[in-house]
Amino acid sequence: MFFESLKEYEGMKPGLSRIKKFLDIFGNPQNKLNCVHLAGTNGKGSTAAFIDAVLRENGYKTALYTSPHLTDITERIKIDGKNIPKKFFNELSEKYIKYARQYKLSYFEYLTAIAFIYFAEQKVDIAVIETGLGGRFDATNVIEKPLVSVITSISLDHQEVLGGTIEKIAFEKAGIIKKGSFTICSKVPLKALKIIQSKAGKVCSKLCVLSKDFFVKNATGNKFDYSGIEKDIKNIKISLAGKHQFNNAAAAICVTEFLAKYGYVFEDKKIKKALTSAVWNARFDTRTVKFNNKTFELIIDGAHNEEGINAFLDSLDSKKKLTLIFAVMKEKDYKKIIKKIAPVANRIILAELKNTRAVPQSVLKTEFLKYTDENKIYCVSSVKEALSSIKNREKTAVIGSLYLAGEILKNIN
Repeated sequence: MFFESLKEYEGMKPGLSRIKKFLDIFGNPQNKLNCVHLAGTNGKGSTAAFIDAVLRENGYKTALYTSPHLTDITERIKIDGKNIPKKFFNELSEKYIKYARQYKLSYFEYLTAIAFIYFAEQKVDIAVIETGLGGRFDATNVIEKPLVSVITSISLDHQEVLGGTIEKIAFEKAGIIKKGSFTICSKVPLKALKIIQSKAGKVCSKLCVLSKDFFVKNATGNKFDYSGIEKDIKNIKISLAGKHQFNNAAAAICVTEFLAKYGYVFEDKKIKKALTSAVWNARFDTRTVKFNNKTFELIIDGAHNEEGINAFLDSLDSKKKLTLIFAVMKEKDYKKIIKKIAPVANRIILAELKNTRAVPQSVLKTEFLKYTDENKIYCVSSVKEALSSIKNREKTAVIGSLYLAGEILKNIN
């Protein structure tokens, strides 16, 4: 199968010409969809999950496209919260493979094209589409007229592709802003906001900015109040843990304010209900796990860059140290990540991943030794062995990589 023969980051080349030629053959299904398009360094998946939940609770047939997947590729393509059936996904993949090879589509380009074809065939009311990497040249950016574009955050990540400064990364993310659409911007650095404001101004996109045009108020525990353009909702309880999720939930509500201008109808009580029940795995995902006759609390978090690590640390409910299961990809600033997380660890378990992009355990151990004693660092040959080494009732966090989080989920579910 095509997706088994390619690695996700192989064959990446900037530009939209290949996927555009492919989609043109099939009548440009992406342009038959009403879309909310999201970009951002962190938070776009959680925000997309909130938006999708709110839309479904209010009676709309939704499509949701996200990446990466945690345990199965079909997680990326959902309708009404359900993964595309595996059999149907395989049939679609085989059906169009001739053209994918003809136009030399990458893994992500072909997956995106299949998602658009599937969503259009299923006649969804609205599609929530998350970019994979960046924005301007991301395969999802073939969407010509999104109803709303959302930029959730801007920080340094994927600098090898997007550029080494906040301004360059902001420029790439702002590439999803389109003429005449509405744009929502969550919490970003001022120098990034200036880039986003400039792009929105050039294409006449109405821009709405967190803490300027819509607000998170009275946030405490897992509750907050929303104050927006025309709507105020009090005592909102959110399902996803972490203080940063208030911003993501507020952005999702702001999306509904703009969608209402296109005729979509939302009830406040249904918005609140959806935000209470939205699910997004491996984002400060706290579970009680039973493994090898032991029971322990496990926090699974896919944070893999400085901003994500800061959000993880900020979400810890106590200063008590915990055990860390850690792995990270080579393109990440792992030295800075390790420096930040080492102080909260009483034990560090370095799990070997079957991924050529993973930083070798020996390198990680050397880096951790700058901040902790050698007798606190354990190298294990697999994720299963990492889980087996956790003690009964030992509070543990999985951190550093969504790929690691996915392997953990495969072993505990």
